[in-house]
Amino acid sequence: MSLALAFESSCDETGVALVEDGKCVLKAPLFSQIATHRPYGGIVPEYASRAHLEKFSLLVHEILESHPLKPGGIDYVAVTTRPGLIGALLVGYQTARAAARYFKVPLIGVHHLEAHLAAIRLSGHEITYPSLGLLLSGGNSAIYKLEGLGLISVIGDTRDDAAGEALDKAAQILRLGYPGGPLIEKAASEYILQRQISTGDELLLEKENIFPKILKSLRRDSVEFSFSGIKTALLRYTEKNSNADVNALAFFYQERLVEHILRNLSHAIENTGKLPIIAAGGVLANKRLRRGLEDISKKAQVPLLIPDFKYCTDNAAMVAAAAHPYFEKKILSPYSNVTSERTFVTL
Repeated sequence: MSLALAFESSCDETGVALVEDGKCVLKAPLFSQIATHRPYGGIVPEYASRAHLEKFSLLVHEILESHPLKPGGIDYVAVTTRPGLIGALLVGYQTARAAARYFKVPLIGVHHLEAHLAAIRLSGHEITYPSLGLLLSGGNSAIYKLEGLGLISVIGDTRDDAAGEALDKAAQILRLGYPGGPLIEKAASEYILQRQISTGDELLLEKENIFPKILKSLRRDSVEFSFSGIKTALLRYTEKNSNADVNALAFFYQERLVEHILRNLSHAIENTGKLPIIAAGGVLANKRLRRGLEDISKKAQVPLLIPDFKYCTDNAAMVAAAAHPYFEKKILSPYSNVTSERTFVTL
């Protein structure tokens, strides 16, 4: 048995977690900065860094109150070192470094995107190799091939924006608020109720969709995301149609995003020989997307693993889950330095 104390501060979530064997979460207090950034419609890096600085000691104290740990009481400390807001990452790294010195244990740096994929371990699953990794968040939209611990290659990335950012921007255009993902999904669900259709009949409305398909001419041997065009299409439409039904716009916008993601995943499955799918990241909290992914996996007859909803968004427990194999196999993590770059390092 191994016990880890983990820290997450790549963006706007301040997280600390105490995790056993990289999969059993004993305590995971999390501070969300949504209220801080809501007035600005997005993340303010300086405010994010300050909030991390203020909250980490409180979260660690919360863990120590229920689990009075002393030097030698844990086996390693894990911390996100890339990618993310550089100031926020540095706050988390220095805090984790101090904790590692106090507990006299190794400090294991973790790639944030690898941590998202490892989050399935917190839901009772294990990563099998090779697999496909679909990662959708506020800053990332990509599909990876996972061939082993530390062996991750990019199959397809985004040309411009990420899916999560596209949802935030759409909610801002429609004046729904921040963060955009849950609000767009809620408005889309209300449109389904307006039309009195079942949640399985969304695609029957395809002919009514006012937005063009994203990268309609994308070849089947290609995997590529792009979300900037549909944001512009939504903005232009609202400028010309000030009385448009907001719920309808949210519904059709969400359908285009989901269709684009599912089409890329289908291409990746075909091009890699039908590998198991691990889907992760904050956008995976969207129920419409989850239903679509389940349909794709059933049609392709491949397993689909998605973390529980509470582990889709940024959290420290997934950092411990990603660090555990490095600790267990006594492999030096290649992510010891802090950087905003998304680069994966091959072991």
